[in-house]
Amino acid sequence: YPTQQPPAAGGYPGQQPPAPGGYPTQQPGGYPTQQPPAAGGYPGQQPPAAGGHQKPKASDVTSKMAGMSVNEADVGHGTIKPAATFNAETDAGILRKAMKGIGTDEDAIINLLVTRSNQQRIDIAKRFKLMYGKDLIKELKSELSGNLENCLLAMLVPKEDYDAKCLREAMKGAGTDESALIEILCTRSNTEINAINQQYKLKYGRSLEKDVVSETSGHFKRLLVSMCQGARDENATPNMELARREAQELYQAGERKWGTDESKFNQILAVRSFPQLRATFEEYIKVSQRDIINSIEREMSGDLREGFKTCVMCVRSRPTYYAERLWNSMKGAGTDDSTLVRVVVGRSELDLVEIKQAFLTKYHKTLYKMIEGDTSGDYRKLLQAIVGRN
Repeated sequence: YPTQQPPAAGGYPGQQPPAPGGYPTQQPGGYPTQQPPAAGGYPGQQPPAAGGHQKPKASDVTSKMAGMSVNEADVGHGTIKPAATFNAETDAGILRKAMKGIGTDEDAIINLLVTRSNQQRIDIAKRFKLMYGKDLIKELKSELSGNLENCLLAMLVPKEDYDAKCLREAMKGAGTDESALIEILCTRSNTEINAINQQYKLKYGRSLEKDVVSETSGHFKRLLVSMCQGARDENATPNMELARREAQELYQAGERKWGTDESKFNQILAVRSFPQLRATFEEYIKVSQRDIINSIEREMSGDLREGFKTCVMCVRSRPTYYAERLWNSMKGAGTDDSTLVRVVVGRSELDLVEIKQAFLTKYHKTLYKMIEGDTSGDYRKLLQAIVGRN
């Protein structure tokens, strides 16, 4: 380094002279456990400039981070795994025995279903009907009640079927559960949204988009209609020039404008891929000296604000978003059991391990412990069995 004096002949005091070809414990070409880099350096690495290493450009760092984070965000780990040895006929018999006669063996039902994947549970239900001529879901409904029943039944249908059911319940009758609409429509992938649309039409004979239009209004309606399309860009590599341009457009549409151009936010947040949006959000900080979440909170209000914030949070970290949803479902007096069941069951095979860790990091309490203090009986036992200890 420029300020460093060269050692005296023979090295620094107390230092052994190097053996021919390198220091005594060093392998030629690097440290003992280090593999030599391929010609030109490690993948993605710039060769050092003469006299030292070259400092990477800020744009290169942002581009690399955006590209890397898509993989990290999309790879999750469920707390429930498929049973290695699975026999639908045997399992159907166990459930039949648990419900036969006087009383119900809830423990047997819980212990079986939490150790089977969603697809395995569906196979059990099919085999149950074949063996006994009875519908497993109807049998469970007749034997159980309340939150325990709702949670177990959520485990016995395909994920898109349950999402479609939750969306229908959020819109039918008096009033609309906007938070449920946001949670489902603003967080699902294109594939999941398209499957939900099909299932909604098949199950209820209705158009999901038309129901959304009839139950919401204004810019919030437009955001949800955009989400219903299931057509977000899926480019894995961000375009940094586009990111800089759209960061400027967002700034001009919000912080730099008297009033807010909500349509511009919708156009960008609903259309661009997650890696592209990550890059845009990084550029937005440079332009506005604010985080995009802070600007949304300042510029928007009500359900539209929550919808845009959800989009941003999921771009950055779905587990952190769901951890917040779980916390809000249980904090204070009372429990939002619909949200609690929807998130725990819905994410149990996707990323509940990461959600648990995000929950602990953010709230300094395990999700398992939070459920213990907020629920009771077999319902608590089932949720804790799904979640598991940290």
